[in-house]
Amino acid sequence: MLHNVLNGCFGEAATQHLDIWPTAGGGRFRTRWQSAQEQVQCRKFLRRCDFTTKPSMDWKIVRWDFVKGVANNDFTRVVALIPVAGYLILFNDEIVRMASFNALAGVGEDDRSPFILDGLTKLRLVFLGSLLVLISFSIYRVFRPEVLEISKNDLEFSEIVRQRYSVYELAKLEENVHSESWKERTEAFWLVLGQNRSKKSLVSGYRPDSRMAMFSKHGDYIGFLAREWWFGMMHTYRPARISSAVCGVVGYLLLAFPTLDIAQAVLRHLFTG
Repeated sequence: MLHNVLNGCFGEAATQHLDIWPTAGGGRFRTRWQSAQEQVQCRKFLRRCDFTTKPSMDWKIVRWDFVKGVANNDFTRVVALIPVAGYLILFNDEIVRMASFNALAGVGEDDRSPFILDGLTKLRLVFLGSLLVLISFSIYRVFRPEVLEISKNDLEFSEIVRQRYSVYELAKLEENVHSESWKERTEAFWLVLGQNRSKKSLVSGYRPDSRMAMFSKHGDYIGFLAREWWFGMMHTYRPARISSAVCGVVGYLLLAFPTLDIAQAVLRHLFTG
């Protein structure tokens, strides 16, 4: 039954190729034609199914544009120095012996400590948290897409392409997006009136002196092509993206614990006298 339905779906020409039977005697072939009832069943089957390929994107929190905000900011660069110089500044034995946070909370050495964590635990959390932030920063710097250095989002990159990219660069970008290894990301580029866009080159073949004519004819296409390519770059090196994001978030959480502990002790002293 499914064979009959597929024959009806692919049409008369496909049926002739799939269902060709030799007859005894003259080497002639006969064609099995589909009944009207089978064609009706085929149309119903097609209405129940959607054969268009839907582009897909990863969650924003694991794309490079989000990871950049976690792993590559001014605070990250400062915190990342702690594991490098931390032993000389914070974590040598003399500093650990003298480390006491009781004065911040206004209590003496003989009084009960208002802190949940002791001083050594706070230093350990700071060191471990800063080390994870350093790992997150390092992973980002090694695997990040270079396009993030010139554009923060897809619209900004699309405008840069319009202003600066040559005909040759656009042809290479289009070739990359239309390659078999490319995974479709944006519906704005790949879906046209509910149908999949064919991978037909539109900008290749233009001469360098025909750039204005190319943009005049295919300006919208080039804009969506640039945005598709930018989003594709945000999905490269998935393990590195996830590792950098996780290390950065966990590192910040570990750094926050000592801060919150000190803050609650100071606020308790201020409001309770």
